[in-house]
Amino acid sequence: MSYWRWFNRPHHPFARALIGVLGIVLLGGILAVGLLALVAFAVIGTIVALVRAFARAGAARTTPSRHANVIEGEFVVLPSRTASVEQ
Repeated sequence: MSYWRWFNRPHHPFARALIGVLGIVLLGGILAVGLLALVAFAVIGTIVALVRAFARAGAARTTPSRHANVIEGEFVVLPSRTASVEQ
């Protein structure tokens, strides 16, 4: 009985071995390209990080002098009245 598969394997042993070797070579090629892409991203990321670090090191610091008793932020002053509880 014959039925359709996505890929019908050949019956000849040499053809089966050749397809297996081609599959392994293709898998190795895909892994090699992925590894090269990973290395390229790592190198580019390192270069960008170094350029940013050197650019920040040369920039003048613009932070104002701070007082020890000052907390920065936006605050709302609440009234000092307390609610009376009537019994």
